[in-house]
Amino acid sequence: MTRSGSLLLFGAVGAAAYFFLQPRFPKDQSVNVVLGDSASRVTDVAIHYGAPGNDELTRDVALHYAPGKAPRVVHHEARLPDGEYLVDIDVKTPKSAWSTERRVRLEAGSSTSIDVAERAP
Repeated sequence: MTRSGSLLLFGAVGAAAYFFLQPRFPKDQSVNVVLGDSASRVTDVAIHYGAPGNDELTRDVALHYAPGKAPRVVHHEARLPDGEYLVDIDVKTPKSAWSTERRVRLEAGSSTSIDVAERAP
């Protein structure tokens, strides 16, 4: 095999490996947690992303807000591969707390919204 043929074969194998593995690469995933009217009371929002069947593929974020300063929609960019996730969201106010768990599909280039306002006490 000639040198140029070897380089061409090596390049083709590399390209095939990239396209096979590319869906498993982490990407910025846009997630919106909708607090709605309860936002004025919220002081803490914790988000846990877990991939069912893959204990190593998890992310956590904890956000703290001064009383009355939480936005109506909390935006978070999670760096995760595309796929199915179980998202646990814990919300706290000075007088109460509630949790929501949702199964979502995250895909780069799209935004996922999770409404937790209906669970507010």
